[in-house]
Amino acid sequence: MKQIKFLIAIALVSVIAISCKETKKEDVKDAVKTEVEAAKETVKDAVDATKEGAEDMKESVEKAVDSLKATAEDAAKSVKEGAEAVKDAVKH
Repeated sequence: MKQIKFLIAIALVSVIAISCKETKKEDVKDAVKTEVEAAKETVKDAVDATKEGAEDMKESVEKAVDSLKATAEDAAKSVKEGAEAVKDAVKH
């Protein structure tokens, strides 16, 4: 009887030990999976932020180019008017 109880106790300890080993592996796998998913989300957020930043920069550059173009056109117009004024002054 004592031997049977001893064997049952060993069997229970073995089952618990095997169960713990499997649980640890599954926990590690779940933890790794969770970390990988979190890393993917972080990378996705970084890509989105970079994309938004690039779009904002593009808009800023377009506005700056438009502003410079308008300024250059105004300057060219002023120079042209000044040249005509000089021509008129020289003729008189």
